[in-house]
Amino acid sequence: MTRWMAAVALTALVSGGCKDAPRQEAEAPTKPVAAQSCADDGERLPLTGLCAGRAVNYLNMDASASPQAPDGCEWKVMETPIVDDVLLYRGLKCDAGETKLEYAGGAHRAELKLVNSAFLGKIDEPPVYVYVYTIEGDAKQGVTSRAREAMENAAEAAGCTARNAGQQGWPTDALVVDVSPQEAAKAPANEPRAACGPLGINEDEASYWRVAQGYGWFFQLGQDAIEIDAGSFTLMTRQPDGSWGAI
Repeated sequence: MTRWMAAVALTALVSGGCKDAPRQEAEAPTKPVAAQSCADDGERLPLTGLCAGRAVNYLNMDASASPQAPDGCEWKVMETPIVDDVLLYRGLKCDAGETKLEYAGGAHRAELKLVNSAFLGKIDEPPVYVYVYTIEGDAKQGVTSRAREAMENAAEAAGCTARNAGQQGWPTDALVVDVSPQEAAKAPANEPRAACGPLGINEDEASYWRVAQGYGWFFQLGQDAIEIDAGSFTLMTRQPDGSWGAI
């Protein structure tokens, strides 16, 4: 029952289907009490209480597609509260600081902003790193629908469809929304190409979709060094016995 209620809460935030006003800020779950030490696995994560050294085992990720950490930095499992759930993901820890994402809900979608950079420290005007939508049924059909909804020209939107990104360095399940190969061939050669509106393909930056655990994550990672391992995103929920497990 707890897992079902948590899923309904997040769905209401990003779908706009709840009559009550959506919660705008994420509330941190009650901080767990560490029943025993983690021995050689480091400290416990503050929200879930998972041993930091073992938390990577909970991530639903393809290790073969994970990006390499820049020199002087390392990947670290981090947490962000999302309503009653917790997002586990790998972020960078460098000399200047560590990556930190902050969640904000909305009527039609939720956002994850980069509030602290591993390279720059605290960011005064945090950019949106990830948009979160509910996706039901087939992943490609759901992503296509979301991208078309964000376009103003209905005729242009009808020509856009989600496809596998197939981009080296991106998660193996990454998707982009693009026009047909015949239409794409009309664009100038050897130039970055963009199509299908704000949630569509943009070859000038690292932006793509992933669908997992009933949600679509649209990553807008820009042109700079990437601070999160997008393929590691895993939503955790509290189990009936008080422990945490993946949704």
